[in-house]
Formats: sequence, C-alpha cells, structure tokens
Amino acid sequence: MNSNPQRALFTIVTVSYNCCSLIEKTIKSVLQQDYHDTEYIIIDGESTDGTVEIIKKYAQHLAFWCSEPDGGIYQGMNKGISHAKGEWILFLNAGDVFAETNVLTKVLPFTKNKEQDILYGDIFTLRGNERVIKKALDPCNKQRMFFCHQAVFVRTELMKQYPYDTRFKMSADFYFFKFCYLTKKKFQHIPIVISVYDRTGISNTHRIAGLKENIQVIRELDKGWDKIKFLIKLHFVIYWNSIRTWIKKNRI
Repeated sequence: MNSNPQRALFTIVTVSYNCCSLIEKTIKSVLQQDYHDTEYIIIDGESTDGTVEIIKKYAQHLAFWCSEPDGGIYQGMNKGISHAKGEWILFLNAGDVFAETNVLTKVLPFTKNKEQDILYGDIFTLRGNERVIKKALDPCNKQRMFFCHQAVFVRTELMKQYPYDTRFKMSADFYFFKFCYLTKKKFQHIPIVISVYDRTGISNTHRIAGLKENIQVIRELDKGWDKIKFLIKLHFVIYWNSIRTWIKKNRI
C-alpha cells in the first residue's frame, strides 16, 4: 500500500458490522492487489463478534480505521469518504473481493481521461462455486442501478461534494448515481471484471424494501414519461414478487 496516502490514486473503503466470517477475505483481496498507489480505509460500526480483532491484525496496512456506532451503512460510507485522500474511491464491503490481483492495474489506464467522473466495470456473481459474469449496461437512466456498486470508481471530490443521502437505508447509492446521470456527470463502462459480489448483502436480502426506496428516489429525481414508466415497472416488480412469496409460503 502507498506509504504516502496524500498521493494515492485509489481509495478503497470497506464498511463492516459483525461480519467476522467475511471481513478477512475482503481485506486480503485489497492488500493483494499488485498496484500499490492506494490507500485502504475500514469503517466498522462497533462490531462485537470478533470483526474488530481481525481488523487490528492488518492495522499497519490501513490508512485509517475505526470501530464506533453509526446510523447504518451509508453513514459508514460517508465517514469513509470524509477520510479519503485518493483521486478515485471504490467501496468493497465485507464479503466482496476483487476479481483478480491486478484489477487496479487494469483500471489504471482509464483514470488518465480527465473528462470522466465515474468509471464502472462488470462483476462476477457466484452460482454454487462457479463464477458467472454479470455485465453492466452502458450509461443510461433506469428504475434500478445499471451497474454494481462494488464495481464503480468515482472521483473522490465528487463524492465529497455529494455524500450519500442517509434518508435512504438501501437506495442512497441509487439516488447518488441517478442524480449524477441526470446532472450530466460523465460515466464510462470499462471492459474489466472488477469484483466478486457477495449476494448476502442487505440490498439482496431485503429486496422489496429496497425497491420501495427506489420508488421514492424516482419520485424525487425523474420527470415526465421516464418517471411514469419507471414507477409502473417498479410497482409491477413489487406486486409480482409479493405473489411469488405468497405462493412459496402456501405451497402444499
């Protein structure tokens, strides 16, 4: 890791809470990157399950870490943003890992384009023990994220200017990126698999609640036909998921 974080190109932030079975593989994945002009920050929400003891093992490699109460994942992420000194910031939360040890090296050439505000790639998801590529879409406006949060690098100055809106418990990232798209920030889809996504995260285990927050985001940010179209799609998805859940519960 960079011994002078003032000059780091990449800031990697991990937010954790009571995830002692997951945090170490994420830490090792970050520290094993072969590009070293980076700083690594861990924000823990005062875990009590041994997570802090694992973080302490790697403290010498961290630019900053803390373990203290916060108001949820996005408050933790905002805390990481406030300490970030790198030019680009990526959130790789507990359980997520880089797809390869040379991901940052592969991303490096794309950071030279001074016009881009947000760089994002693809991810692997796990189907059993098999890695399956999930490709991001080209830049667009949708009723959901068109890339995975664990595969996006944002200019740190942009995140400091517009930190996550903590009114949202699961969709503050959706709000941020939709806001950026609608205000003409420059997105680039880069042809790199960035991370292996841990599907046990809150956005997957509380999907309906997340979709309902997406409705609130769309009501606030979208206009005209886009707003109508996206709201119809989300209400249908919520309705269909409710039916599927009822069928599963009542299946004989």
